[in-house]
Amino acid sequence: MRNSQSTRAKLPPLATLPAFSIAARTGSLTLAARELHLTPGAISRQIKALEDALGVQLFHRGHNAISLTDAGRQYLLHVNAALATLENGTRALLPDRVRLVIQAPITLARRWLIPRLGAYLQENPSVDLNIQSLALGAGDIPDVTVRYKRGADEAGFPSAFLLDRTVAVCSPLLIGSVAKTVAPEALLDLPILLDTADAWSWHRWCAAAGIAFQPRGGSITFDTDEASIDACMTGLGIGQASPSLIERELRDGQLILLCPSLNPIVGAYEIAGPAPTGRAAGFEQWLRTWRTDAAVPSSRGVGEPHRREGLSAGVVA
Repeated sequence: MRNSQSTRAKLPPLATLPAFSIAARTGSLTLAARELHLTPGAISRQIKALEDALGVQLFHRGHNAISLTDAGRQYLLHVNAALATLENGTRALLPDRVRLVIQAPITLARRWLIPRLGAYLQENPSVDLNIQSLALGAGDIPDVTVRYKRGADEAGFPSAFLLDRTVAVCSPLLIGSVAKTVAPEALLDLPILLDTADAWSWHRWCAAAGIAFQPRGGSITFDTDEASIDACMTGLGIGQASPSLIERELRDGQLILLCPSLNPIVGAYEIAGPAPTGRAAGFEQWLRTWRTDAAVPSSRGVGEPHRREGLSAGVVA
């Protein structure tokens, strides 16, 4: 009789699988460490132990970033399926599930909130989240409402959980190798992408540069940050965006930072209405643990904001 034990693949160290899955999802050892309440070094060691057990390399490692290898992408499908099965089974056993309705601007929801929700759900496994970025339906009264508020002074946002700065960015397809040397005034000779009809971010940025906002290369106006960022990535023009909303694009080189010393405050995200209570208050408190001033990336690594109040929301390897 054939010994089934001899043909069965040896399982890797199972405790390393969440670290691998989260690092792959976030593209960051720092964020993976934050979700699992470990250090980036511990996450790195877990992934190395998994690679050694499998005998394959799962990640390409750069100076400030990680990305999946072909083997890593293939293995991730199986790991995520297995973890999802375990998570669903665990949640089914938990009593008294709570539904929490969160209303937030679409760009913040997609680019900032969703990549961080894994950490919240891990700490609150009995909560079912309903994320609304458009108008709510009948009966869907939000438990937590996030709103964007314009402003140029940090003192005007005492209750904000994310201070919004704006930076000029473009696709490498547009100006490529000269991006690091281009002057602020020269940007206005290129097509300009606006995310509001009144060009609020561009006026603030030009004021910080000491120049007038006079686009000489034409402009395209969009009604959302999301559309403007997408247009920028295709090479349609020079855009404005918050570093917190384009962390992955900056890290992966899909967008290039222009004139990094210019990063004025243009607004902030804060909780609207009366203070939430119960489970909603816990969600608001969790949001505040990510509080950062969204400062421009520096030599420490693309996408890593300056730390503030002992907290950080950096996305670096």
